[in-house]
Amino acid sequence: MIALGQRYSYEEICLSLRTLADCYGEFSLCRRAGESQDGRPVFLYRLGFGRKSLVVSAGIHGREGVNPVLLLRMIEDYSQAFRFRRKISGRDVSGLLKAYSILFIPLVNPDGYEIARSGFSAVANPFYRRMARGQQISHEEWKYNARCVDINRNFPCRSYVQRRLWEYPGSEPETQTMMRVFRDYDTIGYLDFHSRGKVLYYYRGAMSRTYNQRCRRYARKLQALCGYSLGRPGQELAYGKQGGNSVQYYSERTGNPAITVETLSESASFPPEIWGQEEAYREVRALPLAFLEALSA
Repeated sequence: MIALGQRYSYEEICLSLRTLADCYGEFSLCRRAGESQDGRPVFLYRLGFGRKSLVVSAGIHGREGVNPVLLLRMIEDYSQAFRFRRKISGRDVSGLLKAYSILFIPLVNPDGYEIARSGFSAVANPFYRRMARGQQISHEEWKYNARCVDINRNFPCRSYVQRRLWEYPGSEPETQTMMRVFRDYDTIGYLDFHSRGKVLYYYRGAMSRTYNQRCRRYARKLQALCGYSLGRPGQELAYGKQGGNSVQYYSERTGNPAITVETLSESASFPPEIWGQEEAYREVRALPLAFLEALSA
């Protein structure tokens, strides 16, 4: 049902999530976790029976339009493997999802996604629409929400740096949605999908050496599957540029492992070419399962 190599609108993503929940309702649930600045629902899809959960998110940056589709396809493939007791990349999907759950949030920033896909007319609020147009950024390069805030620099962690006069730590409803998920569920780890570079970032400058050594071990296990490079510690310490993101907030709040997965090559354009979806999916398809397996070992 979820075809790679094509573009999906926000409405089509929502319809796909509801359809998947209808098809696999005996072990999955789709619910509204929050909403965007411009009033679009942000959906969470829970797959599995376990109380302890792995959070997997994508689409925090509007222009990174490949990853929400990859997560939709993961949900479908994992659901079929669970129902028919099939393995994915040698991993026992049924066993893992009986012991744990995966909380998929395929599109954290629906406003930014729709701006990048179709232009600033996608913003319903006229004030926000004028604000966005006034930034002098092409809609294809748009990574912010409808209020021109970079959600992945808005989390209230030690590295937060204010970038807009009208923002403060955790000011955006999309940020607050993710914070509620981290607070309300018993989570054991977090994978956040971005684009570009084919890199796994595991290092957190605010965390202890022991924490970072542990995360590096997990990242190496994921690297063996996808072939991506590992980010250097210095790249995570560049707080003036990189601070205030979701993985930093999650690691500081919970002490659990958090890894950023950067799909697509460094030379990938925005909007991403749809032909890149199939290659990216082959590379990352099993990463949440491998992470769960490593966390449970």
